[in-house]
Amino acid sequence: MRCLLTLLLWLAAPALAQPAEPAPEPAIARPCREAAEARPPQRRQIARCDRTLRESATPPPLRLAMLMNRGVALLNAGRLDAAAADFDLAIKAAPGLPEAWINKGVALTRLPGRSAEAVALISHGLSIGPKEPARAYFARAQAHEGAGQLREAMEDYAAAARADPTWPVPGEELKRFRIERRKVLRG
Repeated sequence: MRCLLTLLLWLAAPALAQPAEPAPEPAIARPCREAAEARPPQRRQIARCDRTLRESATPPPLRLAMLMNRGVALLNAGRLDAAAADFDLAIKAAPGLPEAWINKGVALTRLPGRSAEAVALISHGLSIGPKEPARAYFARAQAHEGAGQLREAMEDYAAAARADPTWPVPGEELKRFRIERRKVLRG
């Protein structure tokens, strides 16, 4: 799995100045990346990331990557409101970053009664063009399912399977669905 930091630094760089190989990760960003990669993150890892964000004067692209990573860590820790707040800060800093919209949608999908809002956020992220559209379609499918929109969920699971045929999870989810055709009488 590629490091989110590398992705964000690449997205923030001008098109003509992209390096052939990603730059090494600055040490200051490591605590937030490590917290995001932990499954689940420990409290001390998130606290280290918090301290790093509070104490450092980091350049905007690096701070954005750190916010996104902390948001992912908070999401994985089940701190959904805090994760959504970090993704809001990322959206404010970089409204063209699809992963910020999608991740906020994922956080809202897990909160009761917020699935419809999550669908809208993830749809917006998809319209911008995420790096991994299969993951975005899958997230939107889960949001649709949470909102009771089963046909749309099935369509998005299928879109996720088409977007990444090597990823088996969407296909497994599709097995739960079945289409029934019924005769409708009009009269």
